[in-house]
Amino acid sequence: MYFELTIDILSDFGIDRPQNLPTYLSFISGSVINEDVVNPMVFSTNASSVDEVPDFWGSGMPIMSQSFLTLLEQAGVNNLQKFPAVIKSDINGEVWDDYFAVNILGMIQCVDFTRSTYTEIFPGSFNFDELAIDTSLTKDTLLFRLQESPSTIIIHKSVGKYIMQSDPDGVLSGWDVKEIIQ
Repeated sequence: MYFELTIDILSDFGIDRPQNLPTYLSFISGSVINEDVVNPMVFSTNASSVDEVPDFWGSGMPIMSQSFLTLLEQAGVNNLQKFPAVIKSDINGEVWDDYFAVNILGMIQCVDFTRSTYTEIFPGSFNFDELAIDTSLTKDTLLFRLQESPSTIIIHKSVGKYIMQSDPDGVLSGWDVKEIIQ
């Protein structure tokens, strides 16, 4: 069983992508990034030192804390390319430095269009109101991008379950899951 990995929309602030990245640098292609990138990548936020910066943020260019990444890897996820990152407050200069920009390697074409509700944004790329996937095409992959909507991240139930069991007090923040039809 799979879910869509999403951000927790209850956050009062945002995290913005670094300004100095080359425009050709893609974190949604599912391919290895071979280009040199600024190290660490510096993301900006309107959060301040009193705010809790999430452990997971975004889907186009995901940012994950070391804690979140560790749990993903302990759950068996092995298709992540990681780039050191820091998050810096535009409000007071506070820096959170235990983060990574994460490139999820691999995409799977597995949408069941007959059971999905969607809008075609442009040929071959879709926005889903209701997503259905054909799990016979996923080969039990634990975490992947959806080829028909590359900014959509799909997570296997076993990975989500592992994270929740490893974080019983709900310390990790920023992540949520959305049900999909299977």
